[in-house]
Amino acid sequence: MTMNDPLDELLDARLRDETAYIDDDGFTARVMRELPVRPRSFQLQRAIIILAAAIVSVVVAYFASGEATFVREGFMRLSALPAVEMLALVFIYGLTTMVGGAWAALARTRDPLG
Repeated sequence: MTMNDPLDELLDARLRDETAYIDDDGFTARVMRELPVRPRSFQLQRAIIILAAAIVSVVVAYFASGEATFVREGFMRLSALPAVEMLALVFIYGLTTMVGGAWAALARTRDPLG
């Protein structure tokens, strides 16, 4: 038993009765050729600028921090951690990275143009 909506029937009838395409003798193609060219996206330039800024920032931070002695000291402290604490730390970092990646992917699917 199916119930037909009067609006659906009206739309079906209108779509069936559509007229065939009227040839415009190339008018649409000429208009499309005359439209101004869309501006190029600056995503590549933006990515290069951000990458260059990040590299410069890392180099400046490296030399400003005494050539990263704090990084060596941090690795030494991490290597001295007991196995259970190291496992917990790795789990927390992995979970944080996974949640951040999922959040970024979901944000990207909600905004397909961004």
